[in-house]
Amino acid sequence: MQRLLDFNKSTLFRVLSTLSANKYLVKDPLGHYELGISVFILGNRLSDEYMLKTSSAPYMKDLADQIDLTVHLGILEDTNVIIIEKIDPRRYVKMVSRVGGSVPAHCTGLGKILLAFSPRKKVEKIINTKGLTRYTAHTITTADELFRELETIRRRGFAVDDSEHEKKICCVAVPILDQKGDIAAGLSVTGTRIDLPDDEIIAQTEQNLKKTANKIRKKMGYISP
Repeated sequence: MQRLLDFNKSTLFRVLSTLSANKYLVKDPLGHYELGISVFILGNRLSDEYMLKTSSAPYMKDLADQIDLTVHLGILEDTNVIIIEKIDPRRYVKMVSRVGGSVPAHCTGLGKILLAFSPRKKVEKIINTKGLTRYTAHTITTADELFRELETIRRRGFAVDDSEHEKKICCVAVPILDQKGDIAAGLSVTGTRIDLPDDEIIAQTEQNLKKTANKIRKKMGYISP
C-alpha cells in the first residue's frame, strides 16, 4: 500500500489511524485492513440522495414550468443545508444558487423547513456551530425567536423566507417526509418579492409545492400510491 500511494510511513500511519478512528477501516485478526461500517453507511446515504434527486427532478421541472420560478431540493447534512437539485424556470431571470452548494439554515426557506422537522438537539447543535448571522434587517438572530418560528412552521406545514437571507428575495418551502414521518428533504420555490407579493400568492405556491412533494413521496415509496 505504501508503494502504491507513494506515502512515507509516518504519513501513511496518520491516514490509516484517521480512517480507523472514523470507522472507514477496521483491522482483521491478522492485522490486515478492511472496509469499515462508515463506508457502507456513506454508500447507502449517497444512494438515498441519488434516488431522491432523480425521483424529484421531473416533478420539480413540471413545477418550475408551471409557476415560472426556481425550485430547490435540499437536505440537512450534519450542520449544513445542502442543495441536491435545482430546476430553473425558462425565463431569463434565474436565482444565483448551485447544486452542491450550502445555504444558511436559520434564514432560508429550505433551512427553516428542515430545522422545523428536526429534533431540538439537532437545531441547538446547528445554532452553536454556525451561529445566527444577520444577513438583512429581517434575519432571525436569537435562539428563542428561531424556536418560536420553527414551532409556527411545524404547525402550519410550510416555511417562508421573506427577505431574511437576501433583500427582495422570497422563498416558500415544504417538507418531504419519509414513511416514518421524519424529514427526508425540503422542497422550495424561490423568486423575488414581485413574484411572491402577498399571502394569497404564497398560499397558492404552498399548495403547488405540497402537491409536488406528495408526488415525490409516492415515487420514493414514502406513501402508498
